[in-house]
Amino acid sequence: MNLQAKMKSGSKFSDEDILEVVFNSDNIPVATVVHTVKVVSGPAVTHGGGGLAGDYLHYKSVERDADANGIIDYSEVEMRVVQESQGTSVIKVVCATISQADADDFNTAISEFSARVEAAGVTEETPNGTDGTFTEEAPTAPDSTILETGEMSNK
Repeated sequence: MNLQAKMKSGSKFSDEDILEVVFNSDNIPVATVVHTVKVVSGPAVTHGGGGLAGDYLHYKSVERDADANGIIDYSEVEMRVVQESQGTSVIKVVCATISQADADDFNTAISEFSARVEAAGVTEETPNGTDGTFTEEAPTAPDSTILETGEMSNK
């Protein structure tokens, strides 16, 4: 997998600046891809209409970007970036992705866990089930794969 970005329009990280961000999943189906910016040096830079550096935003929506099967093409997004004060900022674009296989495995594990919770009679009043022996922890969400572009500057 890899991530690349280049300036599509603008050049000073003003409110007209748009980055073209290209994500290549190496033909691995992905469930989600979220993006942020990382300021390497210089003044703060926001993205996506005000998201702070480090805030991951989902630049695609199911309603607008999904095909007839509900699959979203994450291969390219446009990211609006704005430098908040004068100076030279150096940034990287960062994405976090979860494969469809990992998401499916997690959803299966959660469904199975929920069935065991229900069968054990776990409620607020009986947090360890009706017989007091249920101590199983819920499955944890899959870790994201983090990708970064090279450094980009507004100079």
